[in-house]
Amino acid sequence: MSTIAFKEIKKGTTILIENEPYEVIDRSFRAKQQREAMATVNMKNLLTGKVLTRNFQSSAQVEEITLEESKAQFLYEDGNEYHFMDQETYDQFPLTEEQIGDAINYLKEEIIVRIKKFNDKPIDILLPAEVSLKVIDSPPGVKGDTAQGGSKTVTLETGMKMNVPLFIKEGDNLIIKTKSGNFDRRE
Repeated sequence: MSTIAFKEIKKGTTILIENEPYEVIDRSFRAKQQREAMATVNMKNLLTGKVLTRNFQSSAQVEEITLEESKAQFLYEDGNEYHFMDQETYDQFPLTEEQIGDAINYLKEEIIVRIKKFNDKPIDILLPAEVSLKVIDSPPGVKGDTAQGGSKTVTLETGMKMNVPLFIKEGDNLIIKTKSGNFDRRE
């Protein structure tokens, strides 16, 4: 753990505020005449999933932390909880929908993810760069609607809906980029 000033913080930095880990989502600075610049920091509490905006003196010090990481396998969903198994210790643990966020759209049974831990307690997941998801509902594509390639909305096995080219049909496996959420290719 090291101490850094808010003016040195970058997007994605993990910091400790009031003994809780936060990930910096965005930060900006504003300066007024003859006053020290203020840093406005948007950050996500990694324990609760809530987003918080705070103002700090840009020279104020904060503790930067590094979270432990390990691999885990997604097992199943039970209401608002998503259960995983650590690949090293074989311990099973739940994470809430708030902790996982939009990653829920990419979770299917047996997928391997990286888990972030704070004080040996799992708090967040990191998805692989791309995942393969099966199309479970696809309306028929109508040719001739556009001069260029058209698109349609399909439903994937996780319940996520997305726009894809007209040639995609029910039963196809699609490769989806998890950072952007975009269709990449058909498997």
